[in-house]
Amino acid sequence: MEKICNVPVAIPSAPELILDLLVAHSGMLSAQSLCRAGALMGIGESTLRVGLTRLASDGKIERGERGSYALNRAGPALSRAVDGWRQRGAQAVAWRNDWLAVHDAGVPRSDKTAWRHHGLALSLRGFAPLQTGLHIRPDNLRGGLAAEREQLQGLGLSSKALVFRLADMDEATQAAARKLWNVRALTAGYQRLQTGIERSEKRLDKLPLEAAVRESLLLGRAVIAHLIRDPLLPAELMSPAPRIALQAVTRRYQDKARKLWRTWFAQA
Repeated sequence: MEKICNVPVAIPSAPELILDLLVAHSGMLSAQSLCRAGALMGIGESTLRVGLTRLASDGKIERGERGSYALNRAGPALSRAVDGWRQRGAQAVAWRNDWLAVHDAGVPRSDKTAWRHHGLALSLRGFAPLQTGLHIRPDNLRGGLAAEREQLQGLGLSSKALVFRLADMDEATQAAARKLWNVRALTAGYQRLQTGIERSEKRLDKLPLEAAVRESLLLGRAVIAHLIRDPLLPAELMSPAPRIALQAVTRRYQDKARKLWRTWFAQA
């Protein structure tokens, strides 16, 4: 895997690249511009156009005039989760030591795709396994149980899973629950990503434009992928300071990257 400023980055697939660019630019982009971006990532034009067709068929993007495309902001929840990373921290509210739980022992594993979507939903919403078939997270997100159930289902949680509030655990179980997240590793990850993105930000203006837009997209998507998986733990379990600092530098980095991409697109 390629590294940029000591941060591992992955080359996106055609659909991933299209969604990333449409999310970042929050408007219409032409198929021609998207194909140019695909070439920058080593993705052929035919592959890119197939990706456009599939995303439009799935309702993830919308066709505009003259072969242009935009993100469907009423589309699948995963695209909205990526689109809303800047505001994600605002979802957290005061914690009263209760938990939200998902019991999925009765969910069939035979449909591998559905099971993968189920697991992704739990991961994106910050759930961790307390016992076999029981996943929990602090009940500290705006909207409480009803909103969380809706979010999980939108992200692909199985309809066979039970989603409920969990309270009044015994002292030993409560202590075990508080240790489910590796806070030290999370903090170190935030700090490593912040260092990497600050290093890249300083050198973007010195790179050739084509290299700068490529680097900004690959590094930016790696950091944003980390941020949308942030469990948003309450301050009682983890200080929010490292996450807030990373969000701030990533907002600034993305704003700079958008300007570079607009300049590069205008060169067509």
